[in-house]
Amino acid sequence: MARTATRCTALLLAVLTAAVASISWPVLGAATPARAAPAGPVAQLPAQAPADLCPVEAWQADFRACLDRLQDVSSARAQCLDPPAPSAPDSGFGGWFATQPETSEGAIGHYTNYGYAGYRFPTYDLNGGCASSVVNADVGVFNGVANLEMMVATAIVGASNAIRERAWDPGTMYAWADPLVAQATTAIYEEVFTVFGLITLCVVGLYLIWRSRQSDMSNMITTAGWAVLIMVVVTAIAAWPVRSANLADEALTSTLGVVHEAVGPRAVEVTPEECPYPDPQQCEDLRPPAVRASDTTTSSMLYRNWLRGVLGSADSDTAKKYGPALYDAQAFTWSEIEEIRADPALREPIIEAKNQQWMKVAEQVRTEDPEAYEHLQGIREMDRVGTGLIAIFAAAMFAMFDLAASLLVLLGFLLFRWAVVAAPILGTIGLLRPAGAGMRRLGNAVVAAVFNIAIFGTGAAVYLFAVDLIMSTPTLPGWLQVVLIWLCGMVGWLLLRPYRRITDLGGRDGGGSSWHLRYFRETRETREPEQVVVKSKDGRDQTVVKQTVVRPEARLEDPSSDKPAGGAGGTEPARDRPDGREDGSQPTAQPGSPRPSSRPRRASTWTAPDVPAEEHQYAVYRPDSTRKPDEAPKPRIRTEAR
Repeated sequence: MARTATRCTALLLAVLTAAVASISWPVLGAATPARAAPAGPVAQLPAQAPADLCPVEAWQADFRACLDRLQDVSSARAQCLDPPAPSAPDSGFGGWFATQPETSEGAIGHYTNYGYAGYRFPTYDLNGGCASSVVNADVGVFNGVANLEMMVATAIVGASNAIRERAWDPGTMYAWADPLVAQATTAIYEEVFTVFGLITLCVVGLYLIWRSRQSDMSNMITTAGWAVLIMVVVTAIAAWPVRSANLADEALTSTLGVVHEAVGPRAVEVTPEECPYPDPQQCEDLRPPAVRASDTTTSSMLYRNWLRGVLGSADSDTAKKYGPALYDAQAFTWSEIEEIRADPALREPIIEAKNQQWMKVAEQVRTEDPEAYEHLQGIREMDRVGTGLIAIFAAAMFAMFDLAASLLVLLGFLLFRWAVVAAPILGTIGLLRPAGAGMRRLGNAVVAAVFNIAIFGTGAAVYLFAVDLIMSTPTLPGWLQVVLIWLCGMVGWLLLRPYRRITDLGGRDGGGSSWHLRYFRETRETREPEQVVVKSKDGRDQTVVKQTVVRPEARLEDPSSDKPAGGAGGTEPARDRPDGREDGSQPTAQPGSPRPSSRPRRASTWTAPDVPAEEHQYAVYRPDSTRKPDEAPKPRIRTEAR
């Protein structure tokens, strides 16, 4: 009986096991289709995607419509997975520079929709299932290093984008300064200019009276006109201080807006048939040029490097299809974070939906591309470290010129506001024309800032257009794109280098001295010749001009010779000769020079000229004045032939 009961129990257990296996096997086979491949050589190939999945173009156009075609993850497997938590657009180090654009709806750009959310490398499905709890410690360390690198790259790009947006729209940057400009200008005008300016006007009146005694009508009119001009300018600025500061802003921003629309980053054109929204107007690109530039740089420098770290490549079909869906599951949009902050009860449903989206896409990646799934898990952590370094390098190469140009433009707009505040102070003394150097310098600085802002704004627009073309060219490899961006920035910096001095209208480089400094330095070095009175042989006084600065063509043959003049003893001062020799001896023939004449030459000495005895303002030297009338002149040897 015991043996019969044991057999019955074993039979019942076998039937129960077969029933459970028959029920659960289809579910497990559907959850893991990659493991259901047949044995043999075909088993080494990854399973193909189902035929009803969307193509690459459909995923890129509207990935949300394609998500419904993916299979849901079973609850048993979902309990063993840990999808990443989504982050806000203004979170992290890069989020410190993030500002929600006015147009943040539509599938236009990653920066417009997501800000700087989601740019980190998550780890996923590292435990190997619920049965294992052993995790390699190095994986977490190196992934942390890679996330730190992405944080630095995001901060660099965020700073460049934020400053560029403020430089191209100074009204939002310096709106806080309007009360300061208005109150400071009015107070200085009322307390300083109206009080001490009256004293300066009295000085101007006395100056005009004094000049009238000298019958200098032209200077009087110029001085009076200058005083009237300064009074009108300062009074107008004090009456409308904020309007005066914003006048230059409006003129420059309208000019730069035309330039940016022409040569800046191009707008995205989406046809009504390709628009994923019911209203085609939601797909119109209404972004300003600065925001379009931020979308271009964020997608090129951050999103593509994020794809390399998460899926191993930014140009593979897997990255093109599933990259946008994975990034959306890891980041909140501006509209979603606004809903969550308005109603905290919506946080959990939105996070749960994004987690399910991540797991569905990740399972499809595991089925189609196991190599990309290893990157998604975070197993290849060293590749992520290298990708983070490339992201930092690319962001730094891009931001070198873009950040410098934006800062110079912002400096020019700030100069306008300080000029409005300083005008009443400088105008108090500048009413007197001889003391109006400060007002003239202030005017030159304002005019120079206008031209330099236009120059650097145009250069930045051309540079961003070049970056857009470089990053949108698929035939260029990633390293070459970074190098070309750096070269374009260096060329722009070298070409615009003379205009870095924002207050210099001439664009003078700071490395060399100006023309007037060089002129006055050369004038100081050129001294007046000294006149001395000497006694001639007949006892008469004679004025001789002593040249203290020897011109190059009048120097000795050997300037380095320090032989004392007047013979060996050097007791007698040497007499200057026009031919450059210090005595009357024959010149020494040099090797290779023409042989001098064999006729003996007499020693030449200085004698009194045979001219009338009356004094003159000049002295004439005649070398052949001592020859006889019937004597032929001796041949003369040129100085360079001796």
